[in-house]
Amino acid sequence: MNRFVLGALVGALATGCGAPRASPIVGDISSVLERGIANGTGSFDHSAWDELLLAYAQDGGHRFDYAGLKQDEEKFEAYLSRLASADLGSLAADEIQTLFLNAYNAHIVRDIFEHVIEDGSYTIASIRDIPDVFKRETHVVGGFELSLDNMEHNILRPIFKDPRVHFAINCASSSCPPLPVRAFEAARLDEQLDEVTRATLENPDYISVEEGALLATKIMEWYGGDFVNPAFEGSEKTLQAYIAKYSSEEVASFIEEKGGNLTVRFRNYNWALNRP
Repeated sequence: MNRFVLGALVGALATGCGAPRASPIVGDISSVLERGIANGTGSFDHSAWDELLLAYAQDGGHRFDYAGLKQDEEKFEAYLSRLASADLGSLAADEIQTLFLNAYNAHIVRDIFEHVIEDGSYTIASIRDIPDVFKRETHVVGGFELSLDNMEHNILRPIFKDPRVHFAINCASSSCPPLPVRAFEAARLDEQLDEVTRATLENPDYISVEEGALLATKIMEWYGGDFVNPAFEGSEKTLQAYIAKYSSEEVASFIEEKGGNLTVRFRNYNWALNRP
């Protein structure tokens, strides 16, 4: 793992460390989203997705029972169909953000679900076994064919500018922040985003103190610029300040004690499926 002195780290992180850049989506969908964000008043019902998460998300969202989901395949497909036909231009801004958070998680579950065979076994060991899984435009939302990257890097990050998105969407992998065990709701979205961020950064599997250094999830390296970008909601001047805001008391005290002399290491990322 690479070691960084945090004072030198922030500038490097602002480039994204090779992660996809946040750039607003272009084309017809752009004007539709602009219309909804500016004038939309409508809402979208995510109760079906909420019921599915309650039934099949396990271990606080660290695991998902993709094989068990076959029992509710019809309900799952119906929810995806509703996402596909959503009238994005009529939805209020917070409803659009909520919809794409839920849509990302639902579609990534669908990508894995398609690789569960009848006996309940899996034909893949990692989401990265699926060719171009993040880049293929095979997910229909609001009548538009989108990739997972489109949803994350061209809609959620650049349009809504909230670093908590990195703890709200799940990549179906063991090292990813847990899949939220309840669907996001526009009426309490800010509260839910705080909850999932705190649940991740308080967890020693993602942020801990080891051998006199801060050991952090790789996400904080890949997308470090989002956490210190003044244009992003709730960002902080430094990465350690953002971590301290949501981390455990032990970690926050360690960060305060070390001040600018803080060494940060990043965990290796485990891409194994988050299956039971």
